[in-house]
Amino acid sequence: MDPRYRGPRLIEVLLVLFVIGVGICLFLPASGASREAGRRTLCQNHMRALLGHLQAKEHFPCAGTYQDDAAIHGGDPARSAIYRSIMNPRAFVRDPGPLRSSWVVEILPELDRQDLLNEWSREKSYLDDTTNGAGRRSNSEVARTELEILRCPNDSTTFWGRGNLSYVVNGGFSRWHAIPVGWSGGEEDGQAHNGPLLRWAPPDGTWRNTQDTCRRLGVMFLGTSTGNQPWDIKTRPSDLIDGASQTFMFTENTLAGYSRGTQDSGGLPTNWACPLPNFTMFLASDDVCDSATTKGDCLGGQLRPTPDGKTGLGWNRANQPGTWENVNYGRKLKSEGSFPFANSGHPGGANFGFCDGAIRFLSASIDGSVYARLITPAGASLSDQIRQSQLSDEELGDMYSP
Repeated sequence: MDPRYRGPRLIEVLLVLFVIGVGICLFLPASGASREAGRRTLCQNHMRALLGHLQAKEHFPCAGTYQDDAAIHGGDPARSAIYRSIMNPRAFVRDPGPLRSSWVVEILPELDRQDLLNEWSREKSYLDDTTNGAGRRSNSEVARTELEILRCPNDSTTFWGRGNLSYVVNGGFSRWHAIPVGWSGGEEDGQAHNGPLLRWAPPDGTWRNTQDTCRRLGVMFLGTSTGNQPWDIKTRPSDLIDGASQTFMFTENTLAGYSRGTQDSGGLPTNWACPLPNFTMFLASDDVCDSATTKGDCLGGQLRPTPDGKTGLGWNRANQPGTWENVNYGRKLKSEGSFPFANSGHPGGANFGFCDGAIRFLSASIDGSVYARLITPAGASLSDQIRQSQLSDEELGDMYSP
């Protein structure tokens, strides 16, 4: 070795470090993108399996099921357990008996978990901790069973073994169709945000008129254990008038499923069996009816078709980037149940399951009018004041583009 050699010069070391740094910078994004693609694919596979199980039913299950308390409400939906739980879930802390189960319980056999359904007692709350007979666990214990198919790998809010849920079903534009109440949640700024009472029927119309409209705006709704109340609705494939390929069945929400109890559950623990709407279904923005001029009146004119027959401009507010109700806005929130809208851990958008069995990744900035029509299964059969037009080939092409 040349005795004059004293090792590499500083400029040579810096050059090597620079080359290594560039290599790392080039490798990490590609590696991260590859991992994200794998997680998205696994999430889609879970959704595809769930979709097949939901399609196996003659009708789609209730998003959430409640005890039929006809002796209390006397046929008045405003006195029902469903409406009371929406307005004040804390009222059920001492007696959660009326809060029975979510759509997940209904498809346990299709998930190859008939064993869990055999242990489940339909006459008790999902929180009931009394045993259901010799060798059978309580509902509370069953609902804490971890089902991997119910969890997206990008859902960072899960706690293993607590009954996680990353997927929610299409509830339309309000938390309950019989008395359409807008969204509630969002404690990011320390305040609860509440949507309006939406008016989908003329002022002199009955709640049954409202229900008839709202059943055309979503796919799965809150119902009762007996299924014989006037507001019980079970959507069938034949009710998808706009087409199964143009109707959402469910999507992702990282703020559904397990919690120890939050403001939006009234302090009640939640899991995949919880029937409360913020934890089991997703909505489109109630801003379609709650602009500065209409203030909850859905028939106020802005949803009326244009003179050339196109969907009214008010439907564009179903998904507005930057607003609370925008797809994936919930990524800014931390509390489970605080965001009853599509919300994923994937950058740029969320996976959606369609009623025809397709799973597609859609951008968080999807056009609000297109989004509204994908939410509604029968928008073309709505009343003249709010009727939607069918999606055009051009609109479908834009939506399905990568």
